Amino acid sequence: MNKFKKFFTCALAGTMILSLASCGSSGSSTAATADTAAASTSVAAEAEAGAESTAAESAAPAAEGTYATPETEWEIASGIYNTEETDEELYELAKEEGSVTIYSISSRTPKVIEAFNEKYPGVVAESYDIKTNELLEKVSREHEAGQHVADVVHVKDEDGTIWNEYIPNKVFYNYKPADILSHIDDAYTATQTPLYIEMTQFFYNTEAYPDGSPITNIWQLTDPEWNGRIVMQNPLDNTSWNAWVTGFTIGDVPAQLEAAYKELYGEDLVLSAGCENAGYELWKRIYDNKPIFAASSDECAEAIGAKGQENPPVGFSASSKIRKNKDNDWVLGASNLYPTVGIPAVNTLYVVEGCEHPNAAKLLIRFMMGGVDGDLSGYEPFNTLGGWPVRDDIDPAEGSTPLSEYNVATADAEELYMNVQNVRDFLTMLG
Repeated sequence: MNKFKKFFTCALAGTMILSLASCGSSGSSTAATADTAAASTSVAAEAEAGAESTAAESAAPAAEGTYATPETEWEIASGIYNTEETDEELYELAKEEGSVTIYSISSRTPKVIEAFNEKYPGVVAESYDIKTNELLEKVSREHEAGQHVADVVHVKDEDGTIWNEYIPNKVFYNYKPADILSHIDDAYTATQTPLYIEMTQFFYNTEAYPDGSPITNIWQLTDPEWNGRIVMQNPLDNTSWNAWVTGFTIGDVPAQLEAAYKELYGEDLVLSAGCENAGYELWKRIYDNKPIFAASSDECAEAIGAKGQENPPVGFSASSKIRKNKDNDWVLGASNLYPTVGIPAVNTLYVVEGCEHPNAAKLLIRFMMGGVDGDLSGYEPFNTLGGWPVRDDIDPAEGSTPLSEYNVATADAEELYMNVQNVRDFLTMLG
């Protein structure tokens, strides 16, 4: 259980058991009797088990123009569940608030802020570039202390933590502008307010393989030819990579992998001891091929795409690295894989509970998502090679392969959340 889960579980248990000692930043109890500790464990387990149903309820439509019924004073005052407000209406309200602050995982956000400040004078926007884990910890601590610094958060919910912890515990809110979301597939809006899509993508060296990717079926990575020649980041060191690997073990992907194995080798897949399904078997065999773990996606891309290599590796990196080919003199080639390239990494936007500028926050989110007036200046910084729009009325960057041509798996926030630790334990055993 990560420290964010511990934090929220303690918070829930603490409200139900008055004798429970306060939770620290690590989420552990500082003082309790054996009976109280046992009771708190039971309550915490019930709270955690109820997260799934609570999360589902928070997203369910309750009435026209809303997706839930406001309950708290802040929910009512902020109009956070109002999905029908226009840019013009929000701008007038935002001018009364005067400013808006976003914590973002993207270094491109300052360009968005510059465009926003130009379009909406009287509402001063500012951004802070923060890595995912630091961002979530910072917001959690500020929220616990009643400090409302960030109004908007731009992050990725890659392992389902935000949907299963931050949303049901009302730290983050999914703002659902109906006119914009009407252009986005429901699969991407069920648990989040999506901004754009990236992937952990398969790459090869186009100089060494001018006729195309040497790998088309993902099981080929388990062949002896690729022993010691697969580059990726260590999933045990990175939450997003761990979540991506987990995506191969849930839903209908294991069945797809079994079929792909039989198509490639002409025989049924036999699972090894300890492998629950074909997804686990795939990663066991890839690990048997001794992949090279690089420290970053940039290092992965460099190892694969550097020119002049006689026998270069193949492997995985963030899809955004393809846009660095020219500047770094790389020859990275992106390729689809059968039956799947894995789950997508969806960039998401949230409003922070209790924020002091909720109308400006909603206006900024609409601006970043491309609005409805044809002005895409808030979205353009994100629409680059290696990223794909979620909206059906925004074209991807020039030179992009359409996302529809990739075998992208479905990212189920609840299944990921329930299984990511199991996969982590499995990979730990593999060494």
